[in-house]
Amino acid sequence: MPVEVRMPQLALSMTEGTVGKWLKTEGETVQAGEPLVEVLTEKVATEIAAPASGVLQKIMVPEGATVPVDTVLAVIATGEEGATPTVGQQPAPAQTTAGEAAPASAHAAPAPATEDRGRVFASPAARRLAREHGVDLRQVRGTGPGGRIIMRDVLRVAAELAERAAVAVAETARAAPTPPAPAAPTPAPAPAAPAARAIPLAGMRRIIAERMVQSRQTTAPVTLTVEVDMAEAVKLRQQLLGEWERTHGLRLSYTDLIVRAVAKALREHPRLNASLVGDEIRLHEEINIGVAVALDDGLIVPVVHQADRKSLLEIALAIRDLADRARRNALTPADVAGGTFTVTNLGMYGTDIFTPIINPPECAILGVGRIVERPAVREGQLVARPLMWLSLTFDHRIVDGAPAAQFLQRVQEILEKPYLLLV
Repeated sequence: MPVEVRMPQLALSMTEGTVGKWLKTEGETVQAGEPLVEVLTEKVATEIAAPASGVLQKIMVPEGATVPVDTVLAVIATGEEGATPTVGQQPAPAQTTAGEAAPASAHAAPAPATEDRGRVFASPAARRLAREHGVDLRQVRGTGPGGRIIMRDVLRVAAELAERAAVAVAETARAAPTPPAPAAPTPAPAPAAPAARAIPLAGMRRIIAERMVQSRQTTAPVTLTVEVDMAEAVKLRQQLLGEWERTHGLRLSYTDLIVRAVAKALREHPRLNASLVGDEIRLHEEINIGVAVALDDGLIVPVVHQADRKSLLEIALAIRDLADRARRNALTPADVAGGTFTVTNLGMYGTDIFTPIINPPECAILGVGRIVERPAVREGQLVARPLMWLSLTFDHRIVDGAPAAQFLQRVQEILEKPYLLLV
């Protein structure tokens, strides 16, 4: 009997989800527990497994569509309904009624496949291809399982249409009378606009776009910057590198140091660890720091929970685990939930200063630039020092400039006296 695949509720606060990508097409065989569809929630992409073995009979929700929790996404046909002909077996030919002619050839193309409600029965890939080539699927004869329209059917029709159009243009040109020679040379036509490749604003890209616009529309952002002398932090990292690699197989990063410094500073400045909910400013008891991770198709912010209660080593291990799982698309909704502050580091890309955008409903975000040697005056002498810019964007509705500056000053102090990171 058919088995429904429904939009799961991946977190208590989840009310809807977006179908990011179907990993199977209609007519394909699926096995129970096999990844079937990628679902995008507000912050994370999760692969949903097939609940039963059989044939993916019908995809109800296309890629890019957002639907409420518990919506039927697809139907899997199991048992005899999901059986497909094996090699050497062919479906029995349909019986003809009086007055109907039998097919002229066993190789005649089947009639265009339609569903019970009269809609064309085609794979999602074939539908996308038809839209790109302007092909009416109602005029396409399917050669896939059960007469389903697949990509090669659309390409065949698109080629036929292009050939017909070329023939029609040639015939029109032959039939048209020869025009008289122009009295004067006509100006050359303007060059055509260069071709452009369209990328749909969908999936993770759409979610990022919506949240960034939401941030700009619902916060009062102000950015403060400060330059940090990282000489002592560089020394501490060098001292720990060899020992940590031997004992933990881990390379300490500057992001680890900065997250630890931010966690300590937030404990002393709780107004930066807050959210505005209705008419209330809520100071969060837990300090949960999100660390932005760049992916090929977007950005995700997994969260180091209770960062202020973790040692530098525990923070480093947590960040490695989260970043690795983010790049493997293996994060869970819990891994990206509950953030109260975000750190984003663009220093590895050669960036000095930037204005990060607050991740709602958080109060603030810290942008980290590169560490580079620059001239600095120390004890009346001009010397080269490894300097780094920090950029703090905060919501002025929740906190004023002076408390925000004091927080940023404390982060600077901890990094310039990095023994504080170890206590």
